[in-house]
Amino acid sequence: MQWLADVLPKSLISGMPGGASAVRFVMNPSAEMCLSCRASKMLCGRPRCPILIKAAQLAKHAGSFTTAGNRFSGASPPGVFVGRVGYPKVYVGPLVSAHPDPWRFDLPESWLNMSVDTIVGFRFGLLRATGALSVYDAADPSESLIRLHELVLSSKPVDTELELRSPPRAVLTLSDDVEPMGPTAPYQGMKIGGSSADRRIERVYYDADLKASQAVIDLYSRGVEVSRIQKSFSVGMMGEGRRRRLVPTRWSITAVDTILSEKLIRQLVELPEIGETRLYVLENLGSTYIGFIFPGEWAYEWVEAWQPRTVWNPGGLGAELTGDMEDWRGRTTYAEPGGCYYAARLAAAEGLLRLGRKGRVVLLREIHSGYMMPLGVWSVREAVR
Repeated sequence: MQWLADVLPKSLISGMPGGASAVRFVMNPSAEMCLSCRASKMLCGRPRCPILIKAAQLAKHAGSFTTAGNRFSGASPPGVFVGRVGYPKVYVGPLVSAHPDPWRFDLPESWLNMSVDTIVGFRFGLLRATGALSVYDAADPSESLIRLHELVLSSKPVDTELELRSPPRAVLTLSDDVEPMGPTAPYQGMKIGGSSADRRIERVYYDADLKASQAVIDLYSRGVEVSRIQKSFSVGMMGEGRRRRLVPTRWSITAVDTILSEKLIRQLVELPEIGETRLYVLENLGSTYIGFIFPGEWAYEWVEAWQPRTVWNPGGLGAELTGDMEDWRGRTTYAEPGGCYYAARLAAAEGLLRLGRKGRVVLLREIHSGYMMPLGVWSVREAVR
């Protein structure tokens, strides 16, 4: 990968401990265009190279993750990550930053008006520690999993000391369709301090008779952020005792969006219909969102239009469309667009409840070449909100 070291600005190389040779480069099948372009021809059509954006933030934060022996000390926002590769054996661990007050690093509800560089910086500013567990371990958690639960319970950043098996390793994925992620390191022990338990989450955590779906609804009704509910759900802190499970982070996000939106939709049925047609428009992070509310019974449609030279339509001559819909009877199959469908549905139901009316909702998202890279379905949820 010497060519990449030649392409990256020297200021970035100097910011990486050990230089570019110390960074693990991963090439995905979708990286063929990147290999041809080498950040000079802009073949992807974007105004800036997504890989250079990632590299700049990697260089900015990489020096923060130096370790004293096999130990790393920092603070967790709090945040955790549960992988899905190898399920039901998965890699689980805390997200830890060298920043003294990283509360915003893993709170997407606060990211809506931020630049892509800032958001990528948040991702690269978190060390992802990993340890192997079975998803069934949540039913009888070990001491290490209980430490993770205590971390997630906290209402503020938690002082965290990790005992690592090997030094943190930065990864730069040579692809523009992979979400940014900070350095990783396997860990074998963790100490935490300075936590302050959120009583709302603590209540459902210790209620071993409460179903997970009801726990999600209870936390939401008490004002807990959706992203925090998703973390608690993913590390097996909810549900009937022996049925608790670890849930990969990606799956937990969609599960919580689904549970909450279905609950809100049931409330909409009792409301009067909206008496007018409304139109909403928002530009955010390379996407245009257009929302319509029409008079009628609850119905929902989500449509994505990927313009040429975007992540999912790099070589197209015209826009590629995907979408799905439902009426007041709901749906029994997984929506074709995936997690974005459910994230937007939650935001749409919230909006109607604020209006005190039900109606037919049509949401359109047009993705332009200025859309740098996937950042997570949170961006859809917050934009529609």
